[in-house]
Amino acid sequence: MDIQDIFIKNIDFIQSASLPKHVKKTALDIAQCRTNAMNGHLYQCPEEHFSVFLRNSCNNRFCPKCQYRNKELWNEATKNLIINTDHYHLVFKLPTFCYPSVTTFYKDFVNLLFEASKKTIYKILNLSFDKNVIPGFIMVLHTHGKLNQFHPHIHVLITDGGLDKTNNNWVLSQNNLFDFYHFNSIYQIILKKELLAFYKNHLSLGNSFLELINSNYKMFTFTSEKISDPYHVIDYFTKSIKGSNLKEQDLTIDDNLISMNIGNLSSQLSQKNFIKRYLLHVLPIGTKSIRYFGLYSHKAKKYLNSAKLLFPGSSNFDSITSIHPESLEHEFDYLPYKFCPICKKHMILIEKTLPFQMPLFVGHTFGDEPPNLEFFNSIAA
Repeated sequence: MDIQDIFIKNIDFIQSASLPKHVKKTALDIAQCRTNAMNGHLYQCPEEHFSVFLRNSCNNRFCPKCQYRNKELWNEATKNLIINTDHYHLVFKLPTFCYPSVTTFYKDFVNLLFEASKKTIYKILNLSFDKNVIPGFIMVLHTHGKLNQFHPHIHVLITDGGLDKTNNNWVLSQNNLFDFYHFNSIYQIILKKELLAFYKNHLSLGNSFLELINSNYKMFTFTSEKISDPYHVIDYFTKSIKGSNLKEQDLTIDDNLISMNIGNLSSQLSQKNFIKRYLLHVLPIGTKSIRYFGLYSHKAKKYLNSAKLLFPGSSNFDSITSIHPESLEHEFDYLPYKFCPICKKHMILIEKTLPFQMPLFVGHTFGDEPPNLEFFNSIAA
């Protein structure tokens, strides 16, 4: 039994629960992904060496079954995007007293956290560099802790220094950029202002929420670490950007309970509570969880390539050979058998089917008991 099996088994419970429509749709997508409930496509080698019938992926960005390929593509594109130089890895946290209200105003809180983090970064950069210096940074939203508990925070990968547009030189910071002890107070002040403005627009949160903003603002912190290997951080980001941060090998599943064992941490939940926790991380439609700024913006290719010339080992980012990772925000169905495994010729779509319908070609070829996908996989291997 895997995560999809849990959703299939509990789909009636999910559909009867008081959940937003987009969350219920995500649950249904996960349950149906690549099953007979989806449309199907039959592909064949033009020389008839090989044929394969595949049910469609749901392409929901929270589906653990079909997003592994999109994760790989994003990882590759992002590593190709960044400069091979020292970076800082920053983490901006949302105070825990906000957690009970986040899912009610999910998109607003996500944008608030991004905005406060971005303003903090630009404030620190303005204190450290001339206005003509452009750094590059990527902001990635995580909504989970290690055991998939609800814990919204933002990770940032930002260059140590930036490109001086006037002379195409790389300018390093002259101080300990993003030092926690120097700059943590900036984030405290900015986040408090953002939360107060948010409260004024949502007075239904009550006076207790306002009191918590004023009494706990010193808890609003970020952490920072200077790193020489930014590609390692990209690998860390990739684990959680699409699908789920959970790995099947970290789960022990029986008919009633699910045990999560990650590192030295463990937790045991009923299947229904596991689903409730999983669905807390489904973002509202249109919410961007990855954002790009400065040299890493899709509009800065010219300046980015100028910067990369200064650092051996960086990939040249041009429109012909590279795709900006932001373009991968829209998921697509991945065809694993694009080419025939025998003659390497491009596979041809020869038939489409509706849900729960068997292709006519398969019926004509194999009769009432066609081979399953494992058979095709073994041939391809």
